[in-house]
This record gives sequence, C-alpha cells and structure tokens, in this order.
Amino acid sequence: MKNMSISKTLLKCLYEKKYAELPSSLDGKFDIKIAYQVAMEICEARDLQGEKLEGIKVGFTNMNIWKQYNVNVPIFGPMYSSTVINYNNKFNVNRYLEPKFEPEIYFKLKKYPNSKMTDLELLDCCSHFGVGIEIVQSIFEGWKFSAPDAIAAFGLHGQFKKLKEINLAGYSEGIEALGRSLSNFSLTLVRNGEVVEKGHARNILGKGPVESLRAYVLFCEKYIKDWLLLDKPITTGTITNAYDVHEGEEYLLAFEDIQIEAIKTKV
Repeated sequence: MKNMSISKTLLKCLYEKKYAELPSSLDGKFDIKIAYQVAMEICEARDLQGEKLEGIKVGFTNMNIWKQYNVNVPIFGPMYSSTVINYNNKFNVNRYLEPKFEPEIYFKLKKYPNSKMTDLELLDCCSHFGVGIEIVQSIFEGWKFSAPDAIAAFGLHGQFKKLKEINLAGYSEGIEALGRSLSNFSLTLVRNGEVVEKGHARNILGKGPVESLRAYVLFCEKYIKDWLLLDKPITTGTITNAYDVHEGEEYLLAFEDIQIEAIKTKV
C-alpha cells in the first residue's frame, strides 16, 4: 500500500468512525520514518480542508504505560483548529472510537529554542505553560498497534482542551522555582468524585514536562522543522495513565507542589 493510499484510508476511517487495518500489517517495511511521511501527508490534506495546524501533541512520554501499549518512544503529531478547544467548549467524545482521557501540561513558545539548552533556557523560550486535557482515540481496535501505526493514525490525537493557561512573566514564584516544580509536582485525578490515580511529574520521561519539551525540539530539529511552532500549545504527554472516557463524566485535577489551583471539567 502506497503512502498516499494509507493517508487517505486512515482519514476516511477517522471521519467515518470506522476501524482501520494496521499499516504495519499491510507493509512489512512500514517504519517510523514512513509513518511521519504519512502524518505529513495527512496534515497537508487536513489543511486543504480548512483544518489549520494549531499545535503539536507529544505522546507516549509516560514511561509507565509503554509496556501496556507496546510503544517505547515518544510520538509527535499535529493538532488542528478543528481539534483544539478552550475551557468553555464541550468535548465531542462520541465522535471517536475508544476515546480516552489524559491530563497534561502544555507549553507555548515565544522564541525558537534548541535541544541543547538547559531546562531554564528552554523555559525562558516559553511565553506560557498550562494544564489541558487530551482526548485520545484509536482507529485500531482494542488499542493494539506499533509505534509507526500510532504515528500515522494522527498520533492518536482526538481533541485537546486548554483548561488553564499561565503567563510565565506573571508566575509569582519565578522561573527557577517553576523549573523545580515542573520536576516534582504530583497530580491527583478524580472522576465523578472517586480518585482514579495519583500521577507524578517524573512519569514524563523520568524528569518531567520540560524533558518532553526538549524531546519535541530535538524531533523538529532532526525530522520536521515545520512542526516547531510559536504561540501554539505543545503538549507533553499524560501525567497519569489514559482512561476510558464517557460523555457526562466530571473530572477534578488536584495539583501538589506547584502553583496551580484544582481544576474541574466536565466531558
């Protein structure tokens, strides 16, 4: 199956809410390099349909879930004007196959960084950081896939909601304190009044969300320079496991050891 055929098939499955065959099962040479070629073709096709590039999702940075999903590398994928929403907007979880809920930290860059910068230098390239929820989805039944399959299938991205955004210039404790907090905070995820999981910053690539930002910058330097975006949300991966999500559920995100007040959101 040619790349263009793969991209058209995957998009058709997304829009029609149908399961797809694994590209890796149809072509034994389907690797990560080819998967990102497919991802770029899909991004171009969605742009032609009016879905403009509005951010980048970074996935599989939580190493605790690598074995569960048979993936052991971070993946990167576009988010769109049609999929990034604000706090007051409503998720459309019924639009997706097997949707799951992920709490994440995101950043917005104000100037271009490089991957060799220190953590504080990377943060100094950011205008904002924030808390968001990503609805991830799988057009591969049962969430069974390889990393190249997941990359080609939109990086598993469904929707992303920005819950709270904080201007770094106004962060009261200062950027050095923020850097420490982003390596040490914990998050208690509560669903419908019941604790689901307590996640920790170090679940993200062993160091925290800034390490995920570094991985994103390095990826763009090596592979897709056009995906290094300014003033757009860059997610850093789920702090907890990803959980099945249903319309009407209410979630609470309670943080410790970082200056972020508890956030409630409803699906």
